[in-house]
Amino acid sequence: MKALLFPLSLAAAILSLAVNPVLAQTRTIRIATYNIEADINGATSPLPGLIAPPTATTSYQSGGVLEGIGEELRNGHAQPLDVLALQETTSNPQTITPIVTALNTFYGIPGMYTNSTYQGTESGGDVADGNGPNALVFNTLTLQLVASTPVDPPGGTGYLGSSSGEYREVMRYELAPAGVTVTSSNSFYVYVSHYKSGTSSADLTDRTGDAKIIRNNEATALPAAARVIYVGDYNISSSSEASYTTILAATAPDGIAQGAGIDPMNPTDQTINWAVSTTSTNILAMETEEDYDLRYRDDLQVMTTNVYDSAPGGFAYVSGTYHVFGNNGTVAYEGSVNNANNTALNNRLVTNGPVFIPASQLLLDLTDASDHLPVVSDYTVPLPVPAINSVSAAGPNLVVTLSNCATNAVLTLLTATNLTSSGNTWTPVATNTAAAGSVAFTATNAVNASQPCAFFIIQEQ
Repeated sequence: MKALLFPLSLAAAILSLAVNPVLAQTRTIRIATYNIEADINGATSPLPGLIAPPTATTSYQSGGVLEGIGEELRNGHAQPLDVLALQETTSNPQTITPIVTALNTFYGIPGMYTNSTYQGTESGGDVADGNGPNALVFNTLTLQLVASTPVDPPGGTGYLGSSSGEYREVMRYELAPAGVTVTSSNSFYVYVSHYKSGTSSADLTDRTGDAKIIRNNEATALPAAARVIYVGDYNISSSSEASYTTILAATAPDGIAQGAGIDPMNPTDQTINWAVSTTSTNILAMETEEDYDLRYRDDLQVMTTNVYDSAPGGFAYVSGTYHVFGNNGTVAYEGSVNNANNTALNNRLVTNGPVFIPASQLLLDLTDASDHLPVVSDYTVPLPVPAINSVSAAGPNLVVTLSNCATNAVLTLLTATNLTSSGNTWTPVATNTAAAGSVAFTATNAVNASQPCAFFIIQEQ
């Protein structure tokens, strides 16, 4: 239990305080990458099922796939999305604004979500033919967007296309926990890309060119110890493709030994063909496209070694949380996720919003919202360690004030009479949200003269 700990002793109305050393504080964040197909066949706004049911496309309080992701338990933990990396959007006004509006409506908190204002570009300027710009939506209560940086081919946007292999402008986003000073240890980077599709040798060459641009940019533009994830629609068929191996390579194409990627579903870099019929549940669980006819692994979250290994002092992967939402390998090759045999969401969903969205509804939503499935993973980011400013008794009440908190951090004061009590026997007595770095608790009737010693911890939710 990572928390501030102090014993409270009462004798002749004198209050004494001691503070134990505190372990590093972290915040768990949930990140999804999703090709939402909102730039083709006349579609420019979110498809039915993404943010509302297909039968009631403006019923945002009913939720859709994006809200369902926030209901899913991973390692026993569920939370709303914190970062949503998108491919195949048309524009911020047409595609992204409705998503932001729907999420804020569902959770009932105005301004909880917003998006990067930078609108990417693409080869030929054609956003209505599967070539739309990448985009980012994020939770302002948990994260701040530090920078939105386009990653272009050498020579600039005029070289987007076959001359470089990068058709859709890659975006690099820098984020950090909300309400803290940004440092090299608490910030992280998300590259969002959509590689060239197709299976011809020219298509494979284009994808390799795109991957080289990304890796070289990471190696030359970011700090040596940068925490990075490379997410998006890779459009690959097998792990032997040069674009995939370029992202995983120990050295960037420019020769700098920095930014090597790890694929959590293939951490030892085994040779796998994801585009052939198989009965292997391990391989089937990796497939992300097409969700009504599963047969490709297009969508990935690849992370640098320091993230995957959860190296102390920065953005870190939560082991066991990386997965394809709505697919756990129980769907047969070329099957639809919307069938009774799919157990991916069974016993994994909890109410986490105004309504509960059942698995049967979410599986239907998935096949309407896009031809891809979202890839989701949890991570942690470091937070500043709160400092206790004061502890005092106001009659029978205990008053505790803290400083150096992350703004919007929700903290809870818990108590126990035995320091060796297990985590689930500590009793919460007060909860509050930090504002401008400070927070105060008033624990009603927490001071009990007949119980001369009690222990308290302060923990972020």
